[in-house]
Amino acid sequence: MSIVDLRHPPGYHSAMGRLVMVSNRVPSAADLDPENRGAGAVGGLVSAVRASLVETGGMWVGWSGRASPRRSPAHRAVSRTPGPVELATIDLTADESSLFYTGFSNRTLWPLLHSFIERMQIRHDTYRAYRRVNRRYAQALSATLSEGDVVWIHDYHLFSVAHELRRMGWKGKIGFFLHTPFPAADVFSVLPWAGELLASMLAYDLIGVHTRRYLLNLVDAFGVELGGDWNGFSFAYGGSASRLGVFPIGIDPQAFRKAALACRESLPRMLGLPPDEKIIIGVDRLDYTKGIPHRLQAFSTMLDHHRDLRGAVTFVQISNPSRARVPEYVREREAVERLTGRINGRYSEGSWVPVRYLYRNFSQETLAAFYRDAHVNMVTPLRDGMNLIAKEFVASQVADPGVLVLSSLAGAAAELTDAVIVNPFDVDGSASSLYKALSMPARERRSRWERMSRVVESRTASWWSRSFTEQLLATAERSGYTLS
Repeated sequence: MSIVDLRHPPGYHSAMGRLVMVSNRVPSAADLDPENRGAGAVGGLVSAVRASLVETGGMWVGWSGRASPRRSPAHRAVSRTPGPVELATIDLTADESSLFYTGFSNRTLWPLLHSFIERMQIRHDTYRAYRRVNRRYAQALSATLSEGDVVWIHDYHLFSVAHELRRMGWKGKIGFFLHTPFPAADVFSVLPWAGELLASMLAYDLIGVHTRRYLLNLVDAFGVELGGDWNGFSFAYGGSASRLGVFPIGIDPQAFRKAALACRESLPRMLGLPPDEKIIIGVDRLDYTKGIPHRLQAFSTMLDHHRDLRGAVTFVQISNPSRARVPEYVREREAVERLTGRINGRYSEGSWVPVRYLYRNFSQETLAAFYRDAHVNMVTPLRDGMNLIAKEFVASQVADPGVLVLSSLAGAAAELTDAVIVNPFDVDGSASSLYKALSMPARERRSRWERMSRVVESRTASWWSRSFTEQLLATAERSGYTLS
């Protein structure tokens, strides 16, 4: 895939029908307002597709977030909110929310896709609910689509929507992008319904993933579960064929750079740190895939091996609350807080506290300033689809650049090869790499940052969106969908 000009070419949107985005949840109308362009205003997905949605008179379809006690007789209807981008939402019942979202999506598919099979919950009732809710999304779409629309469906919550939509007669373009990793075939095969889900995915014209490794894993899983034929571009099975592609998602680097330059917030000032103290920062959703305990253990090991750093470096871990009612996440928070307490109890001296743990959300403008102030950013997930924090850190370096310490198991490692790459399971090795990052000469820091910055500046969010939609438009028209 070549890197192309970041701006949409003349006639780009006129060549495409209305873009219809579909995701588990819908963004707010304010997020989709084209005048709302601050770095902290929207997430990566919204910023990536907002221009295309506005210029094609597009629509975003998803769950409203509301859970009603029971399904209404008119449950197929959607609520529509007009604006530059129309929002179309469906409500779920409390049971559907529990079984489809908390159950199958977050306690079965999420750990499976991240290769945490020991954390998987396999329940037939949650899978049945998952298929029912995917059918309801398709029903909502079927009621709102017009000829010429281009449908782009996102993430593991909605693997089967295209299959259901094809069964309802839709023959238009449908693309799918998976934001998580896709695991090795023998891992995915642990799921009792692996073949059924994979077969339903072949209703998509185009399936996109972040890295070549995920693509090869997906092709292997298709072959193991279904048979079929892979020609290097498309996978064919049972009369259907889907194009597969690698599309690494990006950010809006100029927005982060602008925020880092403009934001007056300061991490040392907020925490009362001395001006000469070095800062390591970690920013994550509080999730067991992020490797936060491993990262803290690496920091602790480094302090054991390099006593001269005690009192001279502070680790700031920002953890955004996530899925607070799911037991696995409750246990992860407890584990992180216990480990933080142990490290601080062991190493604290006078006014120096080695770990500052902040369990709350910050705006992206503030985070850009925090990245700017940090000497090292540890992005060390145990598995991650991409991890945009790594790219945000690179974009926010506006003066003397810091060092990115990046897990080899994050999708971003395939692009940001000039980071200090670590195996997060190797605590001693990560500790050595962290010390290397803290002591890296300025010339090497800058040369590494410059090379990573070129990647971040070229493969932006808008580049990702355009690359995917161009490929989707180029796929051959389907003659039919024959999967039962």
